[in-house]
Amino acid sequence: PHPQPPLSDLCNPATYCGRSGPQWSPTQGTRKDKGKVGNLTVFPERDNRGKVYLYFCPDDTTVALDDVRGIGTFGVWDIHGKDSTRNPMAELKAVRFYQRMWTKRYRDDSPVMVGKPPGYDLLRAKNESRYAGDSWFAGLLSKGPTEEGHRILINAEQLYPPHAPAMFGGEEENYKGDQNKSGRDRPDDANKANAVGNPRAKLRWHFVRNHTGSIDLERELAQWNMGKAPGQQTRIIIKRRLTGDGAPRPSDTYEILREDTPDEIREFMDESNSTEVLDFNSYHSGLLRSPENHQWVTAMDIAIGQAKCLDDPAMRDVLVAIADWKMDKKKFEVVEKLPGWIKLSDEAQALVKASNAYYERGIFPPPELVPLTPPSLLTGSQINGVSK
Repeated sequence: PHPQPPLSDLCNPATYCGRSGPQWSPTQGTRKDKGKVGNLTVFPERDNRGKVYLYFCPDDTTVALDDVRGIGTFGVWDIHGKDSTRNPMAELKAVRFYQRMWTKRYRDDSPVMVGKPPGYDLLRAKNESRYAGDSWFAGLLSKGPTEEGHRILINAEQLYPPHAPAMFGGEEENYKGDQNKSGRDRPDDANKANAVGNPRAKLRWHFVRNHTGSIDLERELAQWNMGKAPGQQTRIIIKRRLTGDGAPRPSDTYEILREDTPDEIREFMDESNSTEVLDFNSYHSGLLRSPENHQWVTAMDIAIGQAKCLDDPAMRDVLVAIADWKMDKKKFEVVEKLPGWIKLSDEAQALVKASNAYYERGIFPPPELVPLTPPSLLTGSQINGVSK
């Protein structure tokens, strides 16, 4: 574990720098009671430095794919495949790995609390859906199933008091209390990015002009996009016949339509009051959207004093800038001029440059940066009968 700052420093008002309080000690802390106004709850303090906490949600449909089985949905299991004797949770215990389960499900008419005493919990209880989400058919096609009665070790420390997870933040159509239905919410940044880059997304069409006679649609597209910024360019232009039947004739009139531009997609999703933009909540960010979850759980699991970037604005700015690998030439040039760029290692700079090349020109990073050989845990494993 990272030993700085010494916990004794956090007891002294002259050195705690707002990170603790006058009633705090390395062995216990106090906080306002969750249920009774004016009361204080005393809880055992713990040193979280050097720990890793996985928060996973069995309702998360984003990483529940059958050929991925992301730990964000399924957590980390005690077993590593049917033919393996390895116990991942036992191995990870040595490196201070802990996990908590967050779910919107109710069991015995009560929420599944976060922060119960460590032990085994059910990933899927009786009568719960076999798949994440509420579409059985979609789950059958693509989602990884969970067997009824499957147990998973929740080894994160007990919380005082345990917390009923708030998983419905941001929903406009809410089925709270019905675990078999997903609420509907407005798109977040990830949803917007998916809509912009998804050729199968259902987008709006805008009138360009009417035209009589034959039309070269590729030329029409090039002319419309000429001189416009990437966010203001359309991807497709189509024609719709307005007059005449049967075989096309030179006298036929057509309506020329263009698809939404990326900027129009984002604007519509941001400003429209229409329910058309609502989509089923994936619960991938469910726990992040409610402050109560952070107040009663995340605040208990964070560590103090490890992230140097919090005290280094230049480093923080460059880390935030490179967090999105979808970086075009313009953004990359801005990143290179940031004061924190020279503080990155040569390897880190090379990876950022390679990400830019991949996004801009489709050039895959060299094997020195992204090895083509699978990690040892994957070597010899099979997905759908195909050796990876």
